[in-house]
Amino acid sequence: MKRYILFVLLGWMMMSAWALPNKPSLGNARIIVLANNLENFYYNYDESSRPSYNTDAGREAKANKIVQMMLASGADIFAFCEVEAKPITLQYLVQKLNTAAGGDDYAAVEDGIDVETDSYDNAIKSGFVYKKATVEPYGNDVAATNVSYYKNTMRIQAWTEKATGERFTLSMNHFKAMSDESSKAKRVDNATWLMNGLSNSSKVKDPDILIMGDLNAQMDEDCITVIQNKGYVEQLIRFDANAYSYVYYGSNELIDHAFANSTMADQITGAAVWHTNTSTYYSDRYSDHDAVMVGLCLGKDATPFDNVDVTEPAQKILRDGQVIIIRGEGEYTITGVRLK
Repeated sequence: MKRYILFVLLGWMMMSAWALPNKPSLGNARIIVLANNLENFYYNYDESSRPSYNTDAGREAKANKIVQMMLASGADIFAFCEVEAKPITLQYLVQKLNTAAGGDDYAAVEDGIDVETDSYDNAIKSGFVYKKATVEPYGNDVAATNVSYYKNTMRIQAWTEKATGERFTLSMNHFKAMSDESSKAKRVDNATWLMNGLSNSSKVKDPDILIMGDLNAQMDEDCITVIQNKGYVEQLIRFDANAYSYVYYGSNELIDHAFANSTMADQITGAAVWHTNTSTYYSDRYSDHDAVMVGLCLGKDATPFDNVDVTEPAQKILRDGQVIIIRGEGEYTITGVRLK
């Protein structure tokens, strides 16, 4: 009888478990970055009309699905938007994540954002969670803009890969929602503010820049052109011309993005949308947006040194404290990164 009950319980757990789709391939990445709009994830759900749940059980159910996704992703850095702008919310999520992982593996980046002490009273924010064994924040989590509402939803954080000491800059964003035609101009403002923030050396601690987030804009919008005109390339489209992250009345839309400047793009091994939500029933989702994943091999380049004809004469020079190998028309670092 006990064995029968055990089988019934196991069967119920398997039937009730939320089934995630297979993860996309990201090549030979050493670091994985995952970005996702969490659709108004609140700890203090009773202080806002934004969350779709109004009980502790509802909050826990959503958090459990998010944690399941995080663990299954194997990501090292998580960048979230539409999160309640209080410290406790990501701390609560990290606590559940660490419990599920069976250790103290993850932490949330402290950003000083708290709507109770914030004079602009922003309700939601973008924030970061990371795996402590593989990466660590470099410098502070700063606002890309000081414009009132968006200073909490447009953030910049640099990261160090512990194994190599390599760094890059990640900006997580949430642009103006697609509410009406006039919202397009506001998203152009968002993009302009972001480009200004990313050109500020006091905010950007490494020149290799990855822009992610819910930009609420498809590729043909003017705000995307603003970003592209600064040399950033959409990595999801680079690896999949048919990528989409959101379904609106049956129409597949790419409104969550991953843009990289040229030096960052050379270190990206793959980028893809993981259909964690649009591929399942609404009742099983934790958000209305899919997760976006980017694989990084920091310090590497799309043209590795071992693909060069080593029989060609070469010379070695020292430039700005770095050893440079000149072979033919190409210049390479001693680790194989092509400079030109």
